[in-house]
Amino acid sequence: MEGKPLKDLFSFDISPYAQWQVYPSGGVIFPPWEELTQLVYLVEGRAKCTTSLENGAVTILDFAQGPCFLGEMELLGVQEMSSEVTAQTECQGWVIQWEHCREKMLADPVFLRALCVASNEKAVRVTAAAVRNQNYPLKNRLATFLLNTQHRGVYREPHAQAAAYLGVSYRHLLSVLAAFQREGLVEKTPEGYHLRDWAGLRALQIPDVLSP
Repeated sequence: MEGKPLKDLFSFDISPYAQWQVYPSGGVIFPPWEELTQLVYLVEGRAKCTTSLENGAVTILDFAQGPCFLGEMELLGVQEMSSEVTAQTECQGWVIQWEHCREKMLADPVFLRALCVASNEKAVRVTAAAVRNQNYPLKNRLATFLLNTQHRGVYREPHAQAAAYLGVSYRHLLSVLAAFQREGLVEKTPEGYHLRDWAGLRALQIPDVLSP
């Protein structure tokens, strides 16, 4: 979605319902299983969306990169309870409290058009991730994942979540990470995995499989 000022996303004055918010890296944007009454227009930053399964496992649903919307499914009534959304990098954006303007928002063609564009871009992103997982070896998928999720050159995603997102076993993931260490692509430290050979990782990176 092309980044626009908040006022350009609505045909009415949304400012009485909106507040600028900054979330530090690691900060919670939406706690899990909470009934939401707000929509976030993320202007800058990257956020991770996860959900907890009945067996207690946490699964990554998506990585959202601003500009984008967060919480639109709850606004539309598609789901009532939120998935957990945390800031991977510092995130900045507008929080819209929609208790008293929901009907105006859902009847606003300007906003609905922006929401449709954002939702379709999200669907394309999720589909692209599925295509990569089906058609490329793990070394290529993992290199892409490291580059896309690193923050200031450090990768620190939990192994179980990364393995589930990439559709591989925990052991297979660790095996390829160990190979990356031997090849000098990454270095394991108490902070996480430092990306050392950026050129080498980019050579393995999968191109955008759904680009025109």
